[in-house]
Amino acid sequence: MIPQYKKLVEIIHAEDCKAISQLALGAFYDKNSVEVAENDLSAENVRDIIKMFVDAAVRAEICGFDGVQIHAAHFFFLSRFISPLINSNFTENRAKILIDILNGVKKSAPSLHVTIKINSSDFTSGGLTENESLIICKMLADAGIDSIEVSGNGTSVGGIKAGVNEGYFGNFAAKLAQNVKIPVICVGGWRSRQTMEDFLNKTRVELISLSRPLICEPNFPKKLLADKNCVSKCISCNACYRTPAHRCIFNGRRS
Repeated sequence: MIPQYKKLVEIIHAEDCKAISQLALGAFYDKNSVEVAENDLSAENVRDIIKMFVDAAVRAEICGFDGVQIHAAHFFFLSRFISPLINSNFTENRAKILIDILNGVKKSAPSLHVTIKINSSDFTSGGLTENESLIICKMLADAGIDSIEVSGNGTSVGGIKAGVNEGYFGNFAAKLAQNVKIPVICVGGWRSRQTMEDFLNKTRVELISLSRPLICEPNFPKKLLADKNCVSKCISCNACYRTPAHRCIFNGRRS
């Protein structure tokens, strides 16, 4: 899909905006099209997975993307691989695949900004904890990752209210930003300009990431710029996840 993505990047760049492609693996299948569980991988399987991510980054560079994001959150494949709930190896051994992917991308697609999306916690008994996630994030920072986006399992929390319970990964993101010298990005339930500005001004976190508000209002960033009291119309109902192409069910029904 390189031609289609080239066109998409051209459209984005025409609006003076950067474009980063997220690289995500749901499950790994060997050469015989058999799914291999995370704790049953051979050394060859791991090398194949690393190569898949590196090759994808090279294609992203050809398309003109400004960067790539390694998806290691939300219990996608890499998130499961680094979770002690699935993989009983020591922390450093579990995290090595992320470092190897990072090094491979830096070598094969050197023009790209390389970021990672990682769970602050698995929020599951026996899973990745905040303390262990912090260790892995510091390893990545030391290895040369350009930025880190903080997320977690159980994301897309319902019932978010502006100024009340926004930014539910904010505490971990703020702690991480104190411990690394690279930009930290925080996603998760941001709804109002005032809350976002207060968080950015009071912590060393440098960027806010949005998802559902942009499904609800694609022009929400422009509204944020124009109005200091701006609040998203998103009510965190999560019904968009059950629609074709993830569309807001309220669009067209309200002003």
